[in-house]
Amino acid sequence: MKHKINYEFEDHYDYEEEFGRYKDRRKPKGRRSVKDLKLKDDKKLSSVDEFDDPNLQDLYEQGILTEIIREIKSGKEATVYLADGKYGLMAAKIYRDEATRAFSKDQIYKAGRHISHQHKKKLLNLASQNQIKPEQSLWIYHEYKTIWEFYRAGINVPKPLIGPSIHDIAKAGRVVLMQYIGNKDEAAPRLSDLNLNQKEAQDAWEQSFAILKEVLSLGKVHGDFSTYNLLWWNNKAILIDFPQVVNINENKHAKEILKTDLNSLSKSFQALGVDKDPIQLYKELQNELGPLF
Repeated sequence: MKHKINYEFEDHYDYEEEFGRYKDRRKPKGRRSVKDLKLKDDKKLSSVDEFDDPNLQDLYEQGILTEIIREIKSGKEATVYLADGKYGLMAAKIYRDEATRAFSKDQIYKAGRHISHQHKKKLLNLASQNQIKPEQSLWIYHEYKTIWEFYRAGINVPKPLIGPSIHDIAKAGRVVLMQYIGNKDEAAPRLSDLNLNQKEAQDAWEQSFAILKEVLSLGKVHGDFSTYNLLWWNNKAILIDFPQVVNINENKHAKEILKTDLNSLSKSFQALGVDKDPIQLYKELQNELGPLF
């Protein structure tokens, strides 16, 4: 299959000049507690001020998000919080400052991603108002775009609650707001955190591998497919984490990334007592889905 290579930053638009026009008055640095997200009383300039993060504050003023309840999970690039608001309980994934993540090291995933110059300029102009640097804004936009595509295709993923318009996504800034999986007392655990019996583990494997095939059927590869990015709730597997997803027709590394996914999925399921050969899995995919690359 021929690869269409359109590198993400191949045009000559002056992003630094565009972003230099906006003064960065607030800037999240790294992992923050719920307490740190809120403005202290002596910092509030009006009765509508609630959050120290401008993106959370904007969602608050829109009535979409009313409260951050607690932290659910913290990773190297973002922290997920339980939030409440317009849609009831929600998961708010808040990306850290770009300096805490080496986006430049993610070229293998970005290869071939294409967005028109006009569309990109609009996105970045909007994102600049929310103190988001170019690299990070495109990464977050790609996550929103992907989760909407998966959700609309019927893949078992959390429902995105922002977008799908570029304006809405850009205004959300570093916040990826989506359906919360769990209840008020307990968030859905990852499969990697569970001890399942043999029957449950086999069911979880079958569901997880079916999700991987559904993603491939859309012409995508997840890029980080393992029990660490699969939630388990009410005996259902739910796929999470989407910024690194690649298009098979555009990314020249897609085959390599898929094989890494199969290795990761197989290895992580071994802890649940399910033993699968990634080489055989790849052959099974080829037999069922036809040539992928």
